[in-house]
Amino acid sequence: MIHKKFRPWMRLSAEQVAVVCALCEPLTILDEFGALALVVCATALLGLPLRQRHPVTVLCATLPAMLTGHLLLPSVVAMYTVASTRPQLRLLWPCGLLFVAALRPWPMSIITEMTRTDLLNSIEEAALLSIGPAALGLLARARAESQEQLARLKASRAREQRLVAEQAVVRERARLARDMHDTVSHHISIIAVQAGALWAVETDPGRRTDMESIRRHSVGALEELRAMVGVLRGSGAVVATTTGHPRLVDVVELVTDSGLDITVDLPALAECPWPSVVETTAYWIIQESLSNVRKHAPGASVAVSAVLSQDGKSIVVVVRNGPAGRCPEVVGLPAGGHGLLGMKERAEQLGGHLSAGSDAEGGFLVRAVLPALQ
Repeated sequence: MIHKKFRPWMRLSAEQVAVVCALCEPLTILDEFGALALVVCATALLGLPLRQRHPVTVLCATLPAMLTGHLLLPSVVAMYTVASTRPQLRLLWPCGLLFVAALRPWPMSIITEMTRTDLLNSIEEAALLSIGPAALGLLARARAESQEQLARLKASRAREQRLVAEQAVVRERARLARDMHDTVSHHISIIAVQAGALWAVETDPGRRTDMESIRRHSVGALEELRAMVGVLRGSGAVVATTTGHPRLVDVVELVTDSGLDITVDLPALAECPWPSVVETTAYWIIQESLSNVRKHAPGASVAVSAVLSQDGKSIVVVVRNGPAGRCPEVVGLPAGGHGLLGMKERAEQLGGHLSAGSDAEGGFLVRAVLPALQ
């Protein structure tokens, strides 16, 4: 088994192996080293590290070593780099230069001693040394371009799949909007109509007030349902122009219509202006807390407060209720268990936090700290 520290050495590319071989090639001509060999070999070897930036210049620098027959591999490596980095139409003259350098005999005097067979062998060798690395470079370049195109295709496919998923979400949201509108609005409309009809025939002032409150809340629920349906359908512009957002000042009306025994302390109302998203979140937290009191502690007394924090940068919303009191039998309200989770998420989205739990007196305490966003 190969040790881990040797694995990187096994990942050398073919070009890197060729470069190593080219650097070792001078060992084959140690006995023939002279002034000319030293100059041409040093020029060829020292130029190889620059082949990626200046491939044609490095190729020209290696040609004297090829011409004199001292070194062959530096020119081959340089030609491979030229072919893999330059446009195909601009390879003819570099490849021609390398072919001429590989074909021309050195010294020139031996040309008279060459037979036809020797000449043909020289042409074949020159063609292999010039056209061969050029073809390999073009092949490597085509492979790199294919991999790049494949990566682009994969990215395009991923984007297409993401768009398909988003479209599926949009369709599902539209379906949920239709179902919600058809089902919930039907029941709430019946409540509103029947409350209005009873209000019209009722003579007792107290009951008429209760029925009017039922009707008003039903109509408000229908309006909020319409706004939510618009959000699910993606018509945010319609929602923004047709519905408003509750503010802290609306807590007074919320408390009045709740039918609970509530004491209110809202000194934060005097600290203006607060960002609308902060006031809306505070309103929703108070509203959900009062709903939980009606569900889990009917008849309990409730204290609601919204005060400024000590550093003056946050609103501290507290809703505290005592233990459930004696009250007439009430209709059981459905509880999904998501109210506290939703309140925490609203607070955390603003960078605040919310805590909720039972207190020492047997009641329940909800405390939220909402920073004033700039």
